[in-house]
Amino acid sequence: MPAPAASRPIRVLAVDHTAGVPPFRKKFAALARHPGIDLEVLAPERWVENYRVVRAAPGQESGYRMVTGKVGWPGYENRAFFVSGLGTAMRRTRPDVLHLWEEPFSVITLQALALASIWAPRAKAIFFSFDNLSADFHYSYRPSAFYAAVERLAHRRCVAGTAATEEVAGVLRAKGFSKSIEIVPPGLELADFPPDTRAAEGEMGRRAAADEVRARFQLNPPVVGFVGRLLHQKGVDLLIRAVASMREPRPGLVLIGDGPDKGAFVRLAEELGIGSRTRFVPMVAHDQVPALLASLDVLVLPSRTTPRWKEQFGRVLIEGMAAGCVVVGSSSGAIPEVMGGAGIVFPEEDAIVLGQALERIYAEPGLADALRIRGRARVRERFTWEAIASHVVDLYRRLAGAEFR
Repeated sequence: MPAPAASRPIRVLAVDHTAGVPPFRKKFAALARHPGIDLEVLAPERWVENYRVVRAAPGQESGYRMVTGKVGWPGYENRAFFVSGLGTAMRRTRPDVLHLWEEPFSVITLQALALASIWAPRAKAIFFSFDNLSADFHYSYRPSAFYAAVERLAHRRCVAGTAATEEVAGVLRAKGFSKSIEIVPPGLELADFPPDTRAAEGEMGRRAAADEVRARFQLNPPVVGFVGRLLHQKGVDLLIRAVASMREPRPGLVLIGDGPDKGAFVRLAEELGIGSRTRFVPMVAHDQVPALLASLDVLVLPSRTTPRWKEQFGRVLIEGMAAGCVVVGSSSGAIPEVMGGAGIVFPEEDAIVLGQALERIYAEPGLADALRIRGRARVRERFTWEAIASHVVDLYRRLAGAEFR
């Protein structure tokens, strides 16, 4: 096959099971804004994300093409597979770069690499990983031996890997992956999170913010919150205990999300005497999250590590920083790396220290405002789709070759 003409754009096929989620799709719009990138994105027609069904429609998006296919096991990231659409997309695009926004051990990765060997044998394949636990090729998912075989194949076939955090990159290195690994974290559109103006607007701004909290949650400020799945490993019980341990006047507590452990958390709040100051709010669509976060003073991610899980990233942390929350997180997994110096880290499982950290935020003059400013600056520097897209496009160009520059 002759070398591509110098003027031809780089053909990229991105396969992403989350591409139907509107805020996540913005990364592809940011990629497509770069000249010389011909981007097609394959998404499931139907996916389940955080207990909500997400449907994607094919068509021309902001500078790229969205195509869809039927998926088996929607919502199960690693065992899901394309029933239709993947082979068609591969034959149509004949990609120069095949970017699998999928774990290297997933069934979708196995499918895509097999089809690429037939329809796009010269494609430079890249995987993406959040996995910070299975450094020994043993997985918490069954059958573990199958996933190990798939990942070893992906390590041989893919020319590079992309990892959500440095911790994930360390796991890949421990497995023996010696090729290039680029850190590509989840991102967001900063314009979706207007800057916090309460301090700048003075007393009038604070009163307006307080009125919004009362109207939204039927609580008087201040308000501490959590956004995510209501599961034991997310440490929601630790946050409830921490708020209950605080000196009066305690802040209100807002827990936004759904999950099988919700009933236990409702009972715990009642038992500890803070039921009247606690609100359980069902999970909302992604585009509604910024408004909810803007109503919180402090966002807490109190995750706990278990033998089968630890926090892989904590996307809500960057959303909280963008929305002007003070962010507090446990020492589980990637949380300290994601927050950097823009939040407060407490030891896993220590509700007392978490309670003390929350008291300090409200009591120490200037601390909250300094952390809010630092958090938004960190997001602007590291976690916007624009910044991430520039890094990814540079990787595409390096992999595809100088003739595409």
